[in-house]
Amino acid sequence: MDQDIADIVVSLAQQGVRGDSRAFQLRLRRAVSRFRETEPELARRLISVLSESAAPTRETYVFGGDEVRRAPDAHNVSARPTIADEALDVRARDENTASDNERFAHVPVDSDSRQTLVSVTHPVLAEVSRPVWTDSVQVALRQLLHEWELAGELRAHGLSPSRSLLMAGPPGVGKTMTAQWIAAKLVLPLVTLDLSTVMSSFLGKTGSNVRAVIDFARRFPCVLLLDEFDSIAKRRDDETDVGELKRLVTVLLQSVDAWPDTSLLIAATNHEELLDPAVWRRFDLVLRFELPDQRSIEGFLISFGIDATFAKSAALVLHGQTYARIEKIVNVSRKTAVLDHRLLEECLCDSIVTHMKDSIGHTNAETLELISLRLKGMSQRAIATRLNMAHTTVGRHLRSIFGETNGQ
Repeated sequence: MDQDIADIVVSLAQQGVRGDSRAFQLRLRRAVSRFRETEPELARRLISVLSESAAPTRETYVFGGDEVRRAPDAHNVSARPTIADEALDVRARDENTASDNERFAHVPVDSDSRQTLVSVTHPVLAEVSRPVWTDSVQVALRQLLHEWELAGELRAHGLSPSRSLLMAGPPGVGKTMTAQWIAAKLVLPLVTLDLSTVMSSFLGKTGSNVRAVIDFARRFPCVLLLDEFDSIAKRRDDETDVGELKRLVTVLLQSVDAWPDTSLLIAATNHEELLDPAVWRRFDLVLRFELPDQRSIEGFLISFGIDATFAKSAALVLHGQTYARIEKIVNVSRKTAVLDHRLLEECLCDSIVTHMKDSIGHTNAETLELISLRLKGMSQRAIATRLNMAHTTVGRHLRSIFGETNGQ
């Protein structure tokens, strides 16, 4: 049996035996997401079952002006708490402020510009696309979600779910999307630091802004995303930085250490080499995101409905590109296919060639034409005839681009 399916069955059984109807529904919704592609009929039947119940599976947060609060649950008051309910109860007990669960938290603003320092998104759309990950990242994230689903059991044994996650990797490989996906899966608000507003030229101002954001996010269960983390957690041996940024790093490290287990702090960086060395050991979980390999790109293209044979060839040409860039190329092609009533693969072929010419600086017209013809399925011999080139020359070019060895 597939290990994922086995985990789902065991988790559903545990929550069913405990009578945890809301957690049961939450887990069932995740099962639907898991089965939507592989078992569409099963997913449809499960959705039908879920639609029969009126019991809520989300916490409700009310936003008004510069305030955010959790609204009282008007349904199923006897149900066991969800992740956010339980987290609020734990925090209230720890702070001896049980009557303060429904209090408002003021969204922090910059004292000079009066612009908000964070954006708050809730609920994060459940249909957030699941990013493409390496096996190691996927296993780590599965464990993270499992810990949060059963956080109550961990706390009962004196343990806590992972409180902090550091994601490192080049731009466009899915770090921000992963944070959104986690927030959607945990059914928690996503609080994102607005770096452009937080950073200030005034001495001491950046530090106070960051403290305000952290204090705000600690007040209610949420996922706090500190994007471009290297901008505020630079190495303290950087001689170009003034003392304020060095003090800011110290404050950040202390905040990560003291972060409550009722919220998840996620930091993301495109430049891990700029981070202070002390940052790495402060986070419970560190994940490195890499540029997609050929197999990952091939699967990514197929997920858009692109022909598998074409995807295999296109993946070779697109190797070294980020998911974000590939998605833009695909979306341009999809629009062209709809508007011009053409095949998607044909439009994608043109988009790839245009990308290689404009973005990569590949200006050899003959090579670009060769790539285009090969992506369109033309044989080496036909290409040689079309371009009036020797068959061996075409083969040599194709091997350098596609790794092909046959002479068809």
